[in-house]
Amino acid sequence: MVLRRIVVLQVFCCCLWLVGGFLDPHVINSLTEMISEMKDIDYGNPQLRQVYDYVIVGAGPAGCVLANRLSEDPKVSVLILELGRGERPAFAEPPMLGPMLMGSDYSFGYETEHQNYGCLGLTGRKCSWTHGRGVGGSSIINNIIYTRGNRRDFDNWARAGMEGWSWEEVLPYYKKIEQANIKDFDQNGAHGKTGRVSVEDCPFRSEVAKAFVASAADSGYPYLDYNAGDNLGVSFLQAHSRRGHRVTAGTAYLKDIKHRPNLHISTRSWATEVLFKEDKKEAIGVRFTKNKRYHTVRARREVILSAGAFETPKLLMNSGIGPAADLRRHGIRVVQDLPVGQRVYEHGGLFGPIFIIRNGSPLERNLLSLEQVLTVDEILRFRNGTGPLTSNSIESLLYVKSPYAADPDPGMPDVEVMQSFTSMSFDSSIATRLAYRLPDSLVRKYFDPLIGVRNFMFLPMLLKPHTVGKVKLKSRNPFHHPVFQYQYFEDERDVEALVYSIKEVLRIAQAEPLQRLGIELYSRPVPGCEHAPFNSDDYWRCHVRTLTTTFQHQVATCRMGPDGDPDAVVDPRLRVRGIRRLRVVDAGIIPEPPSAHTCAMAYLIGEKGADMIKEDNQ
Repeated sequence: MVLRRIVVLQVFCCCLWLVGGFLDPHVINSLTEMISEMKDIDYGNPQLRQVYDYVIVGAGPAGCVLANRLSEDPKVSVLILELGRGERPAFAEPPMLGPMLMGSDYSFGYETEHQNYGCLGLTGRKCSWTHGRGVGGSSIINNIIYTRGNRRDFDNWARAGMEGWSWEEVLPYYKKIEQANIKDFDQNGAHGKTGRVSVEDCPFRSEVAKAFVASAADSGYPYLDYNAGDNLGVSFLQAHSRRGHRVTAGTAYLKDIKHRPNLHISTRSWATEVLFKEDKKEAIGVRFTKNKRYHTVRARREVILSAGAFETPKLLMNSGIGPAADLRRHGIRVVQDLPVGQRVYEHGGLFGPIFIIRNGSPLERNLLSLEQVLTVDEILRFRNGTGPLTSNSIESLLYVKSPYAADPDPGMPDVEVMQSFTSMSFDSSIATRLAYRLPDSLVRKYFDPLIGVRNFMFLPMLLKPHTVGKVKLKSRNPFHHPVFQYQYFEDERDVEALVYSIKEVLRIAQAEPLQRLGIELYSRPVPGCEHAPFNSDDYWRCHVRTLTTTFQHQVATCRMGPDGDPDAVVDPRLRVRGIRRLRVVDAGIIPEPPSAHTCAMAYLIGEKGADMIKEDNQ
């Protein structure tokens, strides 16, 4: 319903512009542009060849980068296979609509197993593990949050034997990616100006964001650029958007080069098997389906898997690369015994705490519901790069180090707290609650009393979980979803770290800048937590376990590691161990849970992986 309303409003805006402009050429151009944005981006329907130099599986952030960089050489032929379709800008570009797209065909409808320690208040006691599909992958449906991670993440990789992955070695790639417009940190030397991904301050910033950042600074947290290497502190959000319009991997890396004669982009193409030479130790191609028919394509140089942290390990295991005992159980011939899927880490978190605003300005009082900002005026403001629709609602980030962090380094945080200018009461449609598996009864009892009341929410997210799980095959059928053996908060320290971050938020909330807004902690207990005294540690432990949420940052399913690492699937040059001409280039190679959202890291992996591939194929 909400997506349909946006289409109707955009068409209405077109008509207003057309009538008001009396066929002015600029108005006609704008009208044409708006109409085109209501269609999928057309990446063509190429006549596929039998052989390419490189075959890439998956057009997420890393895959789109690879397709662009490898096809820069006109003598090299590149095919990229993508299960989904081109994005529809009218739906994808407004950042606030990301959760609604999680329930569309731009997303895999993955979910966790039944949970014992978390997600207890959610439908079926399961959390959503949605992953994007389509040209752009999860960058189509995520929260446009652009964070690189702490320099210590990368230096730890390098110290562990992963040569080439230190902070000083990856920073040039991060700068290469960016076309940055970060007002307060524009001249610190950490950002690029000529890259393909626009990274900017969100055009809209509420009073809550300004007051929270000021309050955190007053409470001892430094105001810093968390993308410059150190992130223990507070700052406003840096987003992968341009003038408040979502920038995806497809629009950044493929849209303007889709007509390169040496690049073929094949959408709605589901890879089912990697093909090998008779000795089974060298990849030679890929089998896939398109238009209800099976096809085979061969690679002269390399097969590159960039299908994401779930689809890549599933494809490897279906092709005979994975834990030997598990493969034999499914009747799959073992090509290479490797620990594919034997680790998965996730950034779990929660919805809350929530605060009510009593002294907000008229602007703040107008931020009561999504319907309030889905007006003709706001759609026009969005198209001009202003207004609340340019925000995903997350406006600032606080990085906290809890006493439960495994890393003793005082500069490495283990929790990120996102500040949102809304809560779940903002969207009265069913789209968001379905995306996060919030049952009607919980919404009715906990969030609905806030309808019509100006309120905002924090979302603490665990960066360095102690809990680890596995990803396994459901069967040898390549179209079956994988099985996720992961239990949130299996390790009690994960809950305690999040409770500590909540208490830090409550401490910061007492600072003068936030108090000026007349904020008040929402004291209605979460259903199921009524037994614990409100605002006690036991209450917040229950809140964490009941209102658990996911941030779709699963990593390590095809873990990178140095020679001799028994848990590694790929080496530091991203080559699959024991198999020639086969690489994994996506977020699944990240060896440990990072202190970052994974989209920026996927771009990094794509850029660095492309250079490695070029060097190794000279």
